[in-house]
Amino acid sequence: MTLTHRHPPAKGANATPTATPRSAGRLRELDGLRGLAAVVVLIHHCLLTVPALAEVGARPGAAPDGALERLLSLTPAHLLWGGYEAVLIFFILSGVALSYPISRRRATGRSFDWVDYAPRRLIRLWVPAGASTLLAIALIILVPRSNDASLGAWVQAHYVSDISIKQTVRELALLPAYAYRNSVLWSLHAEAAFSILLPLVILAVALAAKARLSWALGAAAIATALVSGDPGSALFLPVFTIGAVLGWHWGAMPDPLPARPVRWASAAAVACLIIMTSPWWTAPEAWPGLLSGGPSGALVPLGSPASPWGHRLGSAIAVASAAGTIILIVRAGALRSLLRSRVAQLCGELSFSLYLVHTPVVLLVRTLAPSIDPWWMLLAGPAAALPAAWAFHRLVERPSHQWSRAAGRWASARLRALPGGAGPWRRDRHAA
Repeated sequence: MTLTHRHPPAKGANATPTATPRSAGRLRELDGLRGLAAVVVLIHHCLLTVPALAEVGARPGAAPDGALERLLSLTPAHLLWGGYEAVLIFFILSGVALSYPISRRRATGRSFDWVDYAPRRLIRLWVPAGASTLLAIALIILVPRSNDASLGAWVQAHYVSDISIKQTVRELALLPAYAYRNSVLWSLHAEAAFSILLPLVILAVALAAKARLSWALGAAAIATALVSGDPGSALFLPVFTIGAVLGWHWGAMPDPLPARPVRWASAAAVACLIIMTSPWWTAPEAWPGLLSGGPSGALVPLGSPASPWGHRLGSAIAVASAAGTIILIVRAGALRSLLRSRVAQLCGELSFSLYLVHTPVVLLVRTLAPSIDPWWMLLAGPAAALPAAWAFHRLVERPSHQWSRAAGRWASARLRALPGGAGPWRRDRHAA
């Protein structure tokens, strides 16, 4: 749920093309969107400390008891805490952030330094991820997590009975087969895999763009969700690819952002966000029992695995809606005032750190205060997680940016110093 844990734009990527008066610089709206998505994930995990909502989980399936719980779970209000949906947005944004600077450099006649990219990306992902793992372990040692079933399935699922060096090494390597003490790191595995495959993805995206078949890659990614309905790597890597297609296309433009937002754009983006939650909705005939206290068995979400095709269609709708929202934000100026606001931009700056540290902190707060009403976690969780994210950003994430840039420059300089120089490694060979 990298946030997007993105590689910083290559040096000079914001330069103004000489033939145009405006520059395709940083896509600030997407920074704001990333920040708000990180806040949604925080709210998601705070609400999972409510036992009834913990039974619902992150994907459509179970219907909770209680009118408020059903209202939050089985209606468009799910958007306020849709963690899975927010992660889809993160992954598309990561694809954009990685391909956009490569395309910008190609559009302005400059090469992309892949030797510089590799250590930058490695440090940019693994240093914060490793630090968040060590933070989670330290908090577990200081305050052991609870196995009390009364705290709900989500809290109980994060109980850790032992801490071993072997397990820690596996987590630091972001291996997918192991449970993480900091559970959000499952998404960093997908992020790392995409980062490693980026040269091949860029090759495919560039060739598709040259053949005017970019739409086919996006359609194939959505079709993957329709065919598999799998929330694992089989779905998430194609979701990254959607972002790479968009970033490549936008990077070739003088400026992908409109001078003024299109009048209907914000309404359309909100509609896409609402449609993204449609797999959670119940069938119309079940609506009378939604808030009346009727049996939960009659309230089956449209995207429930109980209906295999409904589940697959729901996954495809969620992916397509997330992509549609991002397209409207960039190309039509949707939600520009909100996403460029100081609050959204600050959340965007802290988004990666907030994503990495919030789960251990929320679990710590719940463990220290097991007797409080879990709904208070909506206040207590952010009150603890936001300062922790700020500190993590200052102490870990920001220095990791500096280290990654230094490592990239060093690796690139070392290669240039070898006989024959950088050779093909510095050329954007994939920008067909």
